[in-house]
Amino acid sequence: MPLLTPYVALLSTEVATLQSELEIEDSPNGYRLAYKSTRPGDRDKHGNLWARMEETPGPSKVLYHSMHPRRQRECMEHMLCQVCREPADRNRQGWLFIDWQRVESPPTWPERSLTSMPPVCAEHARVSARQCPHLRHGPYVVLRARKAPLYGVAGIVYRLTLNGWVTTEDDVLSAYSKKRLPGMLASRLFRELRGVTVVDLP
Repeated sequence: MPLLTPYVALLSTEVATLQSELEIEDSPNGYRLAYKSTRPGDRDKHGNLWARMEETPGPSKVLYHSMHPRRQRECMEHMLCQVCREPADRNRQGWLFIDWQRVESPPTWPERSLTSMPPVCAEHARVSARQCPHLRHGPYVVLRARKAPLYGVAGIVYRLTLNGWVTTEDDVLSAYSKKRLPGMLASRLFRELRGVTVVDLP
């Protein structure tokens, strides 16, 4: 059976917009990273600039280890299944997620875990458990979260120097509860999982 292509998965023909499209602009809240030509949806309601992906010609393959920033953001904002883009499953125990423990996970994991993985519907929770290559690398749990408030964004932070752009090597997490990073180019939206119950596959 061929592997299902999750809606949020990045394709090899989708590439990041060139750094030459970025600039520094003066806004009412100070200087910040911007695109030279603006498009609707470039920023979220918190003012974070989001990474753009451009289509390139040729055959593509699914990059299961990466997510498309716009599609990931869409599913996380609207609680849509990361595989089919339909509403994620929810019952009295909460929203349905698949999660795994990471180095940075809190001691209370999976309670109060931060996740950039959008929720799933019941059907595709089962399919993901069978097919997702990413889930084969370590133990995971299927869980319900009664609350999953938006927590913040993560991305590369840019700084313009006399020699051009300098960036952080790794993604930086920026919580909504703290001051926004004006040089961030966001690529992932995070939610915090609260009221967690580990469950069997539905």
